[in-house]
Amino acid sequence: MKNIIKLGLIAVVFFFAASCENTELDLLDNPNEVTPDNAELDLLFNQMVIDFGSFAYNTSFETMPYTRMIAMSTGNQYNNQDAPTSFDNEWRLAYSRMLPDMELILQLAGDAGSPIHAGITNIMKAYTLFTLVDMWGDVPFTEALQGVENPSPSADDDQAVYNEALALLDAGIAELAKANDDTPKPANDIFYNGDFNKWITLANTLKIRYYVSTRLVDAAGATSGINSIVDAGDIIDEATEDFAYQYGSNRVNPDSRHPLYSDGYEVNGPSIYLNNYYMWTFFATGDRENEDPRLRYYFYRQDCDETGEDQFTLDCVTAPYPFHWPNGYPFCTASLDFGDPDDNYSGYWGRDHGNNDGIPPDDLKRSAMGLYPIGGKFDADDCEDVSNAGTDGGLGAGIQPIMLSSFTHFLLAEAALTLGTAGDPAALLETGIRQSIAKAQSFSSLADVDETLVADVDAYVAEVLEDYAAANDDEKLNIIMTEYHKALWGQGLEAYNNYRRTGKPEAMQPTRDADFGTFARLMWYPSVYVNLNAKADQRSIDQQVFWDTNPAGFIE
Repeated sequence: MKNIIKLGLIAVVFFFAASCENTELDLLDNPNEVTPDNAELDLLFNQMVIDFGSFAYNTSFETMPYTRMIAMSTGNQYNNQDAPTSFDNEWRLAYSRMLPDMELILQLAGDAGSPIHAGITNIMKAYTLFTLVDMWGDVPFTEALQGVENPSPSADDDQAVYNEALALLDAGIAELAKANDDTPKPANDIFYNGDFNKWITLANTLKIRYYVSTRLVDAAGATSGINSIVDAGDIIDEATEDFAYQYGSNRVNPDSRHPLYSDGYEVNGPSIYLNNYYMWTFFATGDRENEDPRLRYYFYRQDCDETGEDQFTLDCVTAPYPFHWPNGYPFCTASLDFGDPDDNYSGYWGRDHGNNDGIPPDDLKRSAMGLYPIGGKFDADDCEDVSNAGTDGGLGAGIQPIMLSSFTHFLLAEAALTLGTAGDPAALLETGIRQSIAKAQSFSSLADVDETLVADVDAYVAEVLEDYAAANDDEKLNIIMTEYHKALWGQGLEAYNNYRRTGKPEAMQPTRDADFGTFARLMWYPSVYVNLNAKADQRSIDQQVFWDTNPAGFIE
């Protein structure tokens, strides 16, 4: 016999032989099972936070290839870049662990009179629901988490779930408003150390994110909502309020480091390729006179000498550009100097968008993620491999950015330009750029940094603002979203949302093959959902989330 029991949506399959008669053992509770009676609030809260960090990291990592942050190299088209199994872990984290734990925490917090625990949990639950909709559109909510009583919950309308998440932000704020300095706090709040006022600030900022995300379907509501929040003044607008998952530097038992540091800075070099186009956007080349000051914080070159490389180890050195790429797109960032020996950008060794060729022996050549945000190495022209048993740079004590102050200013700049909300778009743009650069530079405390190698911040900002002043509105939006895209290094989900909402940055590198397939306006439903839920059907990835009202073929 095979019994299928679902926790939320994830079916756990038990194969067993059992007698038809009850025994005394059938009447006993499992002493190892977490129940409302034996759960400890802080321990449960700690586990929720750890799972939330994993969820934020995984959803960011899975979306980074689509926005050319890391190379899309497992597929030559969007249709085969990912499979439904690619997203099983995120779905399990949400529906089998986080959401059930959140429900239990809310119950326990209510019983214990712990409004800080309840308020934080409501806010984290809201962000989880926003993310589920952003990734998959219609998702189960009202019928979810009922276990064997409803093993195949129906998916709710995506807009309805998004609005429920907004309501949870308000519920979280209401709970936190009950708190004072004597209110019990979580024992380990790695985000804000129990500062309930900062959690309220985060909730208000996530409401701005909601309104900007939905501005195409409700411009009036977005305008009113944003103005009301900005007028109140309690939003993430400085780095001390940043919402980021903080990693440690412990190497084993447990490995608490940023996952991409653990991947790239141990024994075999990075397993991923950075995207050639994304690195190229930071160079002073072509029409750009000033190098981006974040370049050496973001990317680390392991090998700065392409002498003797061939098409197998570094194909873009010898291969011609694909015929469908526009002229003037020198995406092969590792290839010498773009014809100008003064550029000196050799060694930025990545991969082109949609290059799924075989992997050459270049583990110790390909560029690694740098000091920001993973706690890696600052690029000081040393050009050494980073496979040194985790002894380089910031030792992995990086962050998973979720909502930073720079992000807030870019969102408000977009809203001010497109909706006419409060604020000067140019001033908001400038603040966003400067705060993003300052965030990267703040990582100098983790590792040695040669400030003489960092490009001039004021010159870079002045060039961007000069371009902005001379641009029309569409060009202005492209500049805002391009700078936001660069500030989002390490945060793929927000870049993915921005691209679907605005179509910006424009002219990102096309796939290497002329036939790119279908851009994923939504991701495949995870296999653990469609295979184990009788009411679930797989979708086409050209379906769109409710807030994306742009036409088919809008982006590629």
